[in-house]
Amino acid sequence: MERIAIISDVHANLIALEAVLRDIEARRVKKIYCLGDVIGYGPNPREVLDIAASSFEFVIKGNHDEAISYKIPKRFKRLAAKAAFWTRRQIKPGRGPGMSDRRRWWSYVKKFPYTEELGPWVMAHGSLDSNLDYVHDKMGALEVFEGMNNSRIAFLGHTHVPGIFLLGSNGEDVHYIEPEDGKRYSISGRRAIINVGSVGQPRDGDPRACWVLAREDGSFSFRRVPYDIDRVADAIYRSRGLPNSLGDRLYDGE
Repeated sequence: MERIAIISDVHANLIALEAVLRDIEARRVKKIYCLGDVIGYGPNPREVLDIAASSFEFVIKGNHDEAISYKIPKRFKRLAAKAAFWTRRQIKPGRGPGMSDRRRWWSYVKKFPYTEELGPWVMAHGSLDSNLDYVHDKMGALEVFEGMNNSRIAFLGHTHVPGIFLLGSNGEDVHYIEPEDGKRYSISGRRAIINVGSVGQPRDGDPRACWVLAREDGSFSFRRVPYDIDRVADAIYRSRGLPNSLGDRLYDGE
């Protein structure tokens, strides 16, 4: 049975990503799908982009990926904007050494698609309409269900909070499940929205990295993976540009 890893919101957290990749390998997973925001906030955008380019089947264009490679939107919070400007300086082509690498990183990020459809699955970053939309309640979930067309499962990221929305048989009721670490879920033919959480900056009160293991039989499970937060926070503190609060928040998972 083929197993697929679905991850999101790595946010240039190399240490967390490496821990997740070890967990993925231990579970004999051969394919990795990423739902966006591989960069932004974290201290290692170059290294994370290299891993993504060599190891992921695709990367959806997250709002941070787009802001860094195009234009930072006015609605970006000051903290996010400051991190985006810093990240842009690390990967954007310009004068000086490392031009070939910078062109490669820059071109790669710009080519990320907004959505991917794979059989009964559709994948996006925020919602199916925008990588800025947060789907964190039943009303938002209903809007996604209405736009899924023939897809049975939508995989999303962006909120940094893992969760499952199930559509009722009447097409109106939505049931929310707060997933447990390692528990196997099967939706038995129902339509669902699965938020896969965040690898690099969880916000559900659990600082461990999060990813989803999906199986061909329709079952899936959420995996929580500890990593060395001290190393990441220290790299942020020494970055000469990233706000220290981006390191502080990793300890609380908020």
